[in-house]
Amino acid sequence: MSDQTAKWVRRFIIFFIILLSLLLLAWLFPYYDHIIIIIGRILLPFVLALVLSLLLHPLVNLLEETGISRPLAILLIFLVFFSLVSLGIYKGYPRLLTQVRLLSEQVPALTESYQGWTKQLYAQTERFPDGIHKKLDGSFSDFEEWISTKLMNLLTSLTGIFDMVFLVAVIPVMTFYFLKDYQMIGRSLMTLLPVSWHDEAVRLSRELSHSLGGYIRGQLLISLFVGALASLGFWLVDLPYALILGIIAGITNIIPYFGPLLGAVPVLIVAATISVNMLIFSLLVVLVIQVLEGNLLSPYIMGRSIHIHPLVIIFALLAGGELAGIPGLILAVPVLTCLKVIVSEVHKGRIHIDR
Repeated sequence: MSDQTAKWVRRFIIFFIILLSLLLLAWLFPYYDHIIIIIGRILLPFVLALVLSLLLHPLVNLLEETGISRPLAILLIFLVFFSLVSLGIYKGYPRLLTQVRLLSEQVPALTESYQGWTKQLYAQTERFPDGIHKKLDGSFSDFEEWISTKLMNLLTSLTGIFDMVFLVAVIPVMTFYFLKDYQMIGRSLMTLLPVSWHDEAVRLSRELSHSLGGYIRGQLLISLFVGALASLGFWLVDLPYALILGIIAGITNIIPYFGPLLGAVPVLIVAATISVNMLIFSLLVVLVIQVLEGNLLSPYIMGRSIHIHPLVIIFALLAGGELAGIPGLILAVPVLTCLKVIVSEVHKGRIHIDR
C-alpha cells in the first residue's frame, strides 16, 4: 500500500470515528441531563485538584530550584496555602453567616420594597400609548420570571455542591499527588500514544500547561482582587450585606465580559430597595472597580496568558452558555485557550495530522 493510499485510509477511519461519535451523542440526547450529572459528580474532585495543582505548580518548582525536595516543597506550600484559607474562613465565616441570616430575614422587606418600586415605575409608564405600555408590562413580567428561574437554578446548584462537601477532604490529597507525580503521570499517559507522537505530545502539553495554567491563575487572582475591592467599596458606602455581595462579584468575575454584569444585578437590586442615593453610590463603586480591573489588573496579570480577540471570546461564551449554562460560561475560555494552542501548533507545523 502506498503512502498516499495509507493517508486516505487513516482519514477515512478518523472520519468514520467522528461520525460514529456524533451518532452516539445524538442517540444519548434524551439522557444528557443524567449523564452530565453523573460525569460531573465523578470528575468534579479531579477538576478541582487539577486547578489547584496548576495554581501551585510554579511555587513548587520555585522551591524545588532552591534545593528543597519536591514532596517537602509541596507540604510547605500546602501548610501556608491552607493556613491562609483556614484563617480567612475562620475570620470571615461568622460575618458571612451573620449577613446571610440578616439577608434571609430581610427578604420579605426587600421584596416589598422592590414591588413598590416596580409599581411606581409601572404607574409612570401608564401615560405611554397602549402598545408600548403592554410591551413594557410584558418585559417586566419576563424579567421577573427570568430572575426567579435563575435564582432557583442557583440555589439548586448550591444544594448539589453542599451535598458533596465530604469530597473536600479528598481534594488536597489528589492535589498532592498531581504535584508530586506529574512526571510519572505524564509518562504513563505517553505510553498510550505511538512513539512517533511523543515529542509533539510533550511540546503540546507544555504549551497547554503554560497557557491554561496562566489563564486560571490570572483569572482567579483578578477575581480575588475584585471580590476584596467590591466588599470594601460596598462597606464604605454603607451598603448592607457588603461581604456577600462582594463575594458574588468576585465569583461572577470569573466569567469574562458577562460576569461583571451578573455580579452587579444583586448589588443594584439591594441598593434600589434602599434609596436612589444608595443606588448611585453602589453603581459608582461597581464602575470604579470595573475600570480598575479592565485597565490595570487584567492587562497586567492576564496580558501574557491568552491572546484571543474579544469577539472570539464572546462567541465562545455565548456557545458555552447555550450548551451548559453557568458551567459552560466558566469553561468556555479555558476550552478556547486549549483549542487556540492546538490550532497554533498545527499552523506552525509542529503537529502533523497526516502520518
